[in-house]
Amino acid sequence: MPSTKHKLSRYEITGYALILVGAVVLVWGTIKFNLAEELYLDPADREGVFGQYGEFIGGIVGSLWALAGVFLFFATLTYQKREFELQRFELHKTQKIFQQQNFSTLYISFIQKHNDIIDSLTAYDINESAWRGSNFFVFFQEKVLTSFVQKVRAMEPEEKSVQRLEHLFEEYFTYHFSFYQNSLNPYLKNLSVLFKLIQKYRTEAQDEGEYYSFITKASFTQSELFLIYHVAQFNLLQEFSAFDNAFDVFEDMTETYKVDYIVAKELQA
Repeated sequence: MPSTKHKLSRYEITGYALILVGAVVLVWGTIKFNLAEELYLDPADREGVFGQYGEFIGGIVGSLWALAGVFLFFATLTYQKREFELQRFELHKTQKIFQQQNFSTLYISFIQKHNDIIDSLTAYDINESAWRGSNFFVFFQEKVLTSFVQKVRAMEPEEKSVQRLEHLFEEYFTYHFSFYQNSLNPYLKNLSVLFKLIQKYRTEAQDEGEYYSFITKASFTQSELFLIYHVAQFNLLQEFSAFDNAFDVFEDMTETYKVDYIVAKELQA
């Protein structure tokens, strides 16, 4: 349980010290002016001690206590400022929690939509076998790689170069992508909006360590990354290049699925 004690500020210490000094001076003055004895004297025999005592109290003790009041006033202002800062901090923390709760609800709805779109993806091979859900990306990857490899291995060695093979890979990828584009567009657009929302939340909440992007990236399969990576590489959807810079979308992608490695491997074959 947190302690309710607080450390005295220098203003409080000074104020209390002045009050104590004033009290000591007051007692000393009472004794010095011998007020107790003066009270029993006849008024005609008194020598104006009470007037002198009053001037003494007003001039010294009153000044000390007035100065003490100033220091205690500053101490009060300091505590009020501290309380306002704590209240502002708590308000900011509450707003951040509320903002995170709202975004979490929105994020979950987009993830559910993202998964529903993946579940709806379907492709058929030459045997009319269906490749559904995440298997769609496996099928797409195999179609691109098979077409590319068959074409390259039918070429003469002198026809092969890095530029030629990279261009050829891009052509085959773009061809198959355009064939399935109607199915892939909802997936890519929803994913793009999802990353934009995370980016907006990160900026507004000033939360560089947010975990929504990590959750999203963790759900990607290697075949899924193969599609997204080359969509970005060939500028079929430019947003993903910016997302990679902001979120390192492709940091977990296997190098063997990237066009540079694939082309280099075929040149060595």
